[in-house]
Amino acid sequence: MSVCIQYSRPASGQNDSEVFGFDVAVTNFLAAYFRHSVQRQFLCRPTDMPSFDHFKAIAAAEGVDAEQNCIGLDPRHPDKNLQGISCLFRPDPLTVDLIWRRQQMRRSGFATCGLVHTMSGERIARAVGDLCFAPSDNTDALICPSTAIRDAVRSLWDIHGDYINHRFGGKFVCPVQTPVIPLGIDSGKFSNRVTPEKRAAQREALGVVEDEIVILFVGRLSFATKAHPLPMFMAGERAAQLTGRKVRLVLFGYFKPLDMEPHFRDLAADICKTAKAEFVMNDDPRFPEGLWAAADIFTSLSDNVQESFGLTPIEAMACGLPAVVSDWDGYRDGVRNGKEGFLVPVTTPPPSAGMAIAQLYYNEENYGVALAGSVQSTSVDIEWCARSYAVLISDADLRRTFGENGKARARDVFDWRHIIRAYDKLWEGLSEQRLATPPAPTLPEQWQAMHPAYPNPWQMFKSFPTTHLAPTDILHIAMDHAETVAVMGHGMNLFVPQLLLPQGQLLELIAIIRHAGAVRIQDVLSSFPVDSHDLLWRCFGWMLKNGVCRFERQAA
Repeated sequence: MSVCIQYSRPASGQNDSEVFGFDVAVTNFLAAYFRHSVQRQFLCRPTDMPSFDHFKAIAAAEGVDAEQNCIGLDPRHPDKNLQGISCLFRPDPLTVDLIWRRQQMRRSGFATCGLVHTMSGERIARAVGDLCFAPSDNTDALICPSTAIRDAVRSLWDIHGDYINHRFGGKFVCPVQTPVIPLGIDSGKFSNRVTPEKRAAQREALGVVEDEIVILFVGRLSFATKAHPLPMFMAGERAAQLTGRKVRLVLFGYFKPLDMEPHFRDLAADICKTAKAEFVMNDDPRFPEGLWAAADIFTSLSDNVQESFGLTPIEAMACGLPAVVSDWDGYRDGVRNGKEGFLVPVTTPPPSAGMAIAQLYYNEENYGVALAGSVQSTSVDIEWCARSYAVLISDADLRRTFGENGKARARDVFDWRHIIRAYDKLWEGLSEQRLATPPAPTLPEQWQAMHPAYPNPWQMFKSFPTTHLAPTDILHIAMDHAETVAVMGHGMNLFVPQLLLPQGQLLELIAIIRHAGAVRIQDVLSSFPVDSHDLLWRCFGWMLKNGVCRFERQAA
C-alpha cells in the first residue's frame, strides 16, 4: 500500500482566541498519522512548498526523520508522479478534481479518499454533490465522522439521483463508499489535565466554593452556528431550584461574531437567578489547559446542522466528566445514554416544513440566516435536561461512574491509535480493491475532454478555422536548416514547448520531411508509435504556423 496525502497548510489567519475547527482537526490528524500509522515513508502532494514545509514540521515534531521519510510530489504532473500511488487521501471532501485527474493514469490509477467534517452550507453541498457527476466508482471513499453525517451525505446523493433519474431516466446511485470513522483525540493528554492540584487551582481562580457544582460548556459562543444557550440556562436554573445546590454554569470559549456577547449575557442575566452563569474566554491566561479540571459536569446542547461529530464531548469523557448533551448528530455516537451521561431529546418540525429555509438560503445567499432559521424551530427538551442535571448534581457516585465509563470509552474507542488504525485499514482495502478489479470505464471512449469544464479546444471550437489538416495532405519543407534554427531561437515561437517534440527531435523530424521532398502526413505518422501521433499533429501545426513548411491538399 502506497498512500499519499494531499495537503494544504492552515491559512485561516485566526487570532489566538479563535481557533478554526477544520485547521485544528487536520493538524491533529496529521500528528496522529505520523505517530501511529503503519506507513514508514510519508508521501505528500502539497499545494505549495510552504505546505510541504508545514507537513514536514508536523512530522518532525512527532519524531519522524522528515528529510528522509517525507516525500513531496509535484502536483503539476499527475501522470508521472502519481503513477505508483495506490490511494490518494485529501482531508476534506474536495476529491472530485483528484478523480478527474485519475483519468490521465495508465492502468487503473489510484483510489481516492476524502473526509467530510460538516454537511451544512452551499460550498460543501456542491463539493459532495459533484461526486455524482465525476467518474467515481466504488474504490473511492468519503469518510464520515458520524452516522448522522453519513446519512446526510447519502440523503444529498439521493436528491441528486432523484433529479438525474427524473430528467434522464435510469437508476443512478452514487457508487462512492461512506465509511464512518470518528474524529480522534489524544486521551492521555486530556486525562493529565484533571489532576487534583489543577482542580483546586482552577476552582480557586474562579472563586468556586467547596459544595458548588460547576457545569461546563466548551466551544464557540454563537446561537446561530453552534448551540442556542436558552435550554442550558433554563435547565441549569431549574436544576438549581430542584436540588437546592449551588450551581454555576461556566461557558468557556469565544464569541463568534463578537456582537453575540451582549445577547448571551442579557439572556443569562434574565434567566439565571438561582444558578450562576459565567463566561470565561478561551484565551484567559489563567487557564492555558482549559477548565476541565474545575468542572463536575460537561454539557453541550447542540441544535445546529453545522455540527457534525462533536469533539468536545469526547474530550470531556477523556477528562472523566459525566456528560449531558443533546441527542443530536455525532453526539449520540460518542455519549451513550445512561453509560457516560445523558442524551437530551431534540425535536424538529417534519422535514417537509424546511423547504422555506432552503428557499431563503438560495435567494438571500446568507448562510448564517439559514442556520439561524433552522435553529429557531429546533427544540431541546428543557425539562429532560433539567432532570438530567439534577440527577448528576445530587449523586456524586453516579458522576464518578459515568466519568470512569467515559474515560474508558475515550481511551478504548476514540484515542488516535484506534482511529489511525481504521484509516490504514480503509486505505489498504481501497488499494487492494482497485488493484484486484480494475474499474469499468467511466468515460466514453475517445471522450474529447479532461473534465467537462476542460474540453479539447480544437474539438469544441472546430468550426472556427477554415480547414483542418488531414492524413492525405502533403507536406513540403519551405526553410533550410539555418532558417529553421533561427525561428526556434525566438522564445515567442516556442512558448509552450512541452506540447511539442524536444527541439533536437523536432529538427530531426523536419530533416526527414525535407529529405523526402514531399510526403503525405499519413506516411510520416506510420513511422511512429500510435500514442505519439497527437504530438506529431501538433508539430505539423507548429511547422505550418512558423513557415517552416507548407501543405497541399489532395483528395483521399
